Amino acid sequence: MKRLSVKLKITLWFTLFMVLLCVLIFIFVALVSSNAASSEIRSTLVAFVEKNMDEVEYDDGKLDIDDGFLSFQDGMHCLLYSEGGQKVSGYAPYDTLETEAFEEGALRIMNTAGGDYLVYDRQIRVKKHKDIWIRGVTSASGGAFSTSAVYRAALIALPLLVLLAAVGGYLLAGHLLRPIEMIGKTAEEIGNSGDLSKRIELDEGEDELRQLAHTFNRMFDRLETNFEAERHFTSDASHELRTPVATILAQCEYAFENASGEQELYEAVGAIQKQGYRMSHLIDSLLQFTRIEQKTEKPSFETVDMSELVRSLCSEQQVTAEKDITLSTDIQPDIAVQGNKTLLTRLLENLIRNACHYGRKHGNIHVCLKDNDSAALVSVADDGIGIAPEEIPKIWNRFYRVDKSRGVGAGLGLGLSMVRQIAVLHGGSVHTESTPGKGSIFTIRIPKKI
Repeated sequence: MKRLSVKLKITLWFTLFMVLLCVLIFIFVALVSSNAASSEIRSTLVAFVEKNMDEVEYDDGKLDIDDGFLSFQDGMHCLLYSEGGQKVSGYAPYDTLETEAFEEGALRIMNTAGGDYLVYDRQIRVKKHKDIWIRGVTSASGGAFSTSAVYRAALIALPLLVLLAAVGGYLLAGHLLRPIEMIGKTAEEIGNSGDLSKRIELDEGEDELRQLAHTFNRMFDRLETNFEAERHFTSDASHELRTPVATILAQCEYAFENASGEQELYEAVGAIQKQGYRMSHLIDSLLQFTRIEQKTEKPSFETVDMSELVRSLCSEQQVTAEKDITLSTDIQPDIAVQGNKTLLTRLLENLIRNACHYGRKHGNIHVCLKDNDSAALVSVADDGIGIAPEEIPKIWNRFYRVDKSRGVGAGLGLGLSMVRQIAVLHGGSVHTESTPGKGSIFTIRIPKKI
């Protein structure tokens, strides 16, 4: 049974159910037919006797039997007895049926050598207290022929019904399970070819199996997107690591082959150290990004004074601002949120650093913190190179840089990705407005309570 397909299992269970149902129907038909036949025989015998009673009377002291009196009809016998129990007319299949004592209005079964018979007696009262008896006799199994005909019809029809149900159930199961077959086939094709662009092709419908197929298609969409993102991530990470590694190796070779004094060795070691720090920063950023994205470490949340945090960070960034950029603030006091102070610090640092990287020389950066009912709104605006509309959805991808020509100075391309991840972790959201050549505004919404 375990090796059978689901379609065959459904068909077998459905067929078994139909067999049981047909057996119950046959038993029901048999009982109903038998009772109906017995009831019909009884009512027919009573009607036969009652009719013959109207054909018997006394005329001038003599028993008068009209021509309508029937001694035999359709397997029923009618016997007429005069006063004293003397048989006047009719006969019965067995003598015991003729000599049995009379019982007025009683319909009873008598056993004979030839089987069971129904007997029905009626008494006719006439003048001078003379009694006339009429007895009806018929076989108790007189309806057996009609009942057996019903049995034969049921024995022919019910197996045909089971057969048709089995064939119909098999075809119906095949039709209903087609989405599952398509799911299995598509999954196997994806597994063999590695092509995540394949989808389950089904006709229109809203049943549960088609909804399951649509769910699988959406899952394949997400898998394809994630695998594509991972492929780009691996490629970009390899590219980012290759540059400092190549620089380190080149400096080492130069130091071994060409360095003639302590100063040149010092410069080579300094270049190696700089690239080592760059690699360390990249690896730390990747690890932290992965922890946030995969939620391997659940950060602790506390009440964070966002007003003080933003004010402190802006003060630090003013000292280290690049390209003589002026940093101004508009901070509403006493704004607090529930969050992780370390992550929120990283979020703000990345936003301000990103504005410095892409801001113009002698430009301006404006940081604003406002209370928006149930959330704190942090916006960082610059007047730098801006972002083209088609580039905005891409800036949140890891290692993506709007201006790739800036090389090392433009950062690793992880800052904004981490900003979005931290905002989402706090139940918040990010929004960007930008005009190429005029600058960008990044707005972060952080709920006060998570």
